[in-house]
Amino acid sequence: MERVLVTGAAGYVGREVVRRLLASGKKVTGLARNRANPECDSIRADLADAPSLARALANRAFDSILHLASLPGDTGDPQQMVAVNVTGFLNLLEYARRAGAGRVVLASSISAYGWYPGTRFDPPDFLPVREEHPCRPKDIYSTSKRAQELLAMTYQHQYGVPASVLRLTAVVGPRGSGGGRGWRDFAQQLAAGRRVQIPHFSAEEQCHYVDYRDVARMFLTAAEHPGAAGEIFNCAGPAPVRGAQFVEIVRALAPGIEIDFGFPWSMAQGHEISFDMSKARRLLGFEPVYSLADSIASILAWTEGGGLAEQTQDLAYQTGVAQTT
Repeated sequence: MERVLVTGAAGYVGREVVRRLLASGKKVTGLARNRANPECDSIRADLADAPSLARALANRAFDSILHLASLPGDTGDPQQMVAVNVTGFLNLLEYARRAGAGRVVLASSISAYGWYPGTRFDPPDFLPVREEHPCRPKDIYSTSKRAQELLAMTYQHQYGVPASVLRLTAVVGPRGSGGGRGWRDFAQQLAAGRRVQIPHFSAEEQCHYVDYRDVARMFLTAAEHPGAAGEIFNCAGPAPVRGAQFVEIVRALAPGIEIDFGFPWSMAQGHEISFDMSKARRLLGFEPVYSLADSIASILAWTEGGGLAEQTQDLAYQTGVAQTT
């Protein structure tokens, strides 16, 4: 039975990754500093504390490591961002090198290109954005994600640690926390049934989302496909969506609800952004299958099933950064 280590196994996307791994017959171990996923075996350790991590993983071996345990946004503390996102990932890569892990898959972000809601929008050189687009990070979160990517590729080429990188767009799904914490607010508004804000600044603005289930599917594919090693991939949904289309989706699922533009954040910052998935299609045979309508329907079903009663713990956003338009 294949052994898989998942960092951030109790998180927004990590829970779905664990569920799919278990369903496919894998032996899954989750690693977390605070929260544990009760569905799998768990290890408690602080990634940024190298001795703590070494003790926790001593005498353990894994065929693949799926790394989702980064801080998902700017905490306002640059030293914390580097300690957790960069040094923490470096410590994990060192373990993978010593233990001979067969594959490391990193959850990066399209912020590595430079697009982050807290910074001024930098128009892309071309659309849809392909993986060879220049990376121009200008904030500490985006810089930490790009640094993770460079470390992953360095360990692949210098030390022979097979590594793959997934650049996630805005991930949509239930149980919003961490980087998806805004979707919990969205879910609460949907459940109230009176008024909801959508994450667009206008009807014309174009953003590109990805369903949490497609993210999990792509993680499993990247962990096993030989063509994924040493590569960076966009991880986006089937198609970008304009604000007007988002409105239509919500109205179809929640008739009568009032809809406002002006969500606290937008990756496009009032402009247009979209991402090319042809590399994943060509090298991995991977195709995203869940539309934004599917994603919003999953949030609505979760709220109707009592999901909002679940307690979430979001440790990533302690101070935060001001959002600019």
